[in-house]
Amino acid sequence: MATFHGFEIDRAGVAEFLHSPELAAAVRALAEQVAAAARAQGHLVTSGKPLPVEVVDDPNQDRAGATVAVRHPAGIGMEAHHGVLKRAAESVGLHVEGLDP
Repeated sequence: MATFHGFEIDRAGVAEFLHSPELAAAVRALAEQVAAAARAQGHLVTSGKPLPVEVVDDPNQDRAGATVAVRHPAGIGMEAHHGVLKRAAESVGLHVEGLDP
């Protein structure tokens, strides 16, 4: 096991935590909060319907995860112009980093 200033990393324990149902539930709940905040912004697509925002589980085998996505052709433009997902994530207390424009 690797040590850092007298501490040992319990890799098996970390892996167990990253795969735990409790962490998966917490990550999913936070993703649902981000999605709800994005929907609450009230953006509409050209048909007049609300911008579809959904939460999907990530298929990663190394940790629990969820993705908040806009699966609509207008999604990229809405994110570029309005920052829909970035603003939603920040509104629930997440720090978002990405490419600088």
